[in-house]
Amino acid sequence: MSTRASTIASPRGPRDARVGLAFRLWFAVVGLFALWVGVWGYLAPAEVGRALPWTVPPLHARFIASMYLAGFVAMAASLFAPRLADVRIAVALATLWTGALMLVSLLRLAQFDFAKPQVWFWMGAYALFPLAGAWLYFGAGAARAAVPRRRDPWLVALGAASLLLAAALFTVPAHISAGVWPWPVSALLAHIYAGPFFAWGVCALMLAREAVPEARRIVLVSLLCFALLALLASLLHLPLFRFGGAAAWVWFAALSGTAAIAAIRLRQGRGEPAR
Repeated sequence: MSTRASTIASPRGPRDARVGLAFRLWFAVVGLFALWVGVWGYLAPAEVGRALPWTVPPLHARFIASMYLAGFVAMAASLFAPRLADVRIAVALATLWTGALMLVSLLRLAQFDFAKPQVWFWMGAYALFPLAGAWLYFGAGAARAAVPRRRDPWLVALGAASLLLAAALFTVPAHISAGVWPWPVSALLAHIYAGPFFAWGVCALMLAREAVPEARRIVLVSLLCFALLALLASLLHLPLFRFGGAAAWVWFAALSGTAAIAAIRLRQGRGEPAR
């Protein structure tokens, strides 16, 4: 059998493809952008307007920062990952996230002040990041098939819940802001929040089907970081939560459950052999 034929026949061949320079540059640029937003939002929420096109109250700033810091963790881990198979789901996560936020931004153009440099930086980043990410995923080899396994029911449930929440945030933001969300939220922010939840939902379903521990690890760590940072941000602003209804209780239970699922799956993955 020829060398080329052996490579095609071997199940390890495609999955051993290495992460190239284009991927690493994209991870670095997207990660630095996420870190910039995350640090300002979490550590200096009153100054988040330095990183975002608009100012938001401190709880919103820290919640948004939780998402971006989790995104930074995914990009930083991907930057040092050796194989394309290990970063496949992380590339999908960042591409879907940035693409969804670009769509929301286009639908909400009237609420952006184009006299601010932050707006141009935002629009430029969210135009380029998803286009480059889609090329890396489909054109540069990241979209390699998962090693299938029986779907993880907890990750499927998490993905479905995230997608339902994203759909509600996007389609009926006024209803969400009227009482479903555990603290006051504007229609614009409901739309902004829909993007990351959509990306998390799709990637949770991808994680549920992926059998290789290394291919799950980066996004599971990122998801765990998001849940823990969002929990801490919520506790720092606990008086703003409306505990008279179910929303606040569901919020804390959902974040705790998400953290538990990610932590348990990460721990289980440690004992599985590398493929």
